Amino acid sequence: MSSLHKTRIADFQDVLKEPMIALEKLRELSFSGIPCEGGLRCLCWKILLNYLPLERDSWTSILAKQRELYSQFLREMIIQPGIAKANLGVSREDVTFEDHPLNPNPDSRWNTYFKDNEVLLQIDKDVRRLCPDISFFQRATEYPCLLILDPQNEFETLRKRVEQTTLKSQTVARNRSGVTNQEQNIKPQFFAFRWLTLLLSQEFLLPDVIRIWDSLFADDNRFDFLLIVCCSMLILIREQLLEGDFTINMRLLQDYPITDVCQILQKAKELQDSK
Repeated sequence: MSSLHKTRIADFQDVLKEPMIALEKLRELSFSGIPCEGGLRCLCWKILLNYLPLERDSWTSILAKQRELYSQFLREMIIQPGIAKANLGVSREDVTFEDHPLNPNPDSRWNTYFKDNEVLLQIDKDVRRLCPDISFFQRATEYPCLLILDPQNEFETLRKRVEQTTLKSQTVARNRSGVTNQEQNIKPQFFAFRWLTLLLSQEFLLPDVIRIWDSLFADDNRFDFLLIVCCSMLILIREQLLEGDFTINMRLLQDYPITDVCQILQKAKELQDSK
């Protein structure tokens, strides 16, 4: 470990040990990347995403409340109506004439239950195939959902993928790179939909994605900054896009060639500062 890296770790520790976290200082440090040692990144993300307050003394109670709230959501949203879960503290709710598994009413708890399962199944599949070679995505969580793991739960296999909405061209038109080639009919939704909705997680290796997220989460207007990052990605391959045909350009945009995310973030910062 280099002396510079040790210094950065010490800077983060100094900020995080204060009774009241200096948010602007934490954002400034995090924008340039958060060390992963000692759980620093995990803690910083929780603060930057407003999961934890700035007052250190309240963290223990807040975490306890958040986990209890999570358990409450599970009891309300995931448990199948009509199945007794006495051992988990959930009361039985029998099938009634008004509400039953075939009830098409949008207000039906059964209807909600089936829709929730569609989402849960898709999340489970996406997580498992995100990075199967990294143990983090395959190991059990520190706070397992016993209500989901209960073998009595038979989640429905019927599902459909979330309908993709088209990304309006005006969103990406905010970039000033001048690379949109109308003659080739390269529409923003061909590439930018995935960039934006998945926070660039499919465009780079996981360590690089996490590095980008450090900067995104540290920015007060993180989703605006995400647009700027996408614009910088286009600018950096502008010449290649202007020279290429439809096939070549689509390959560039769907398999982004630049792997140095620091270069991309630097360009994005330049664009942000030039506003």
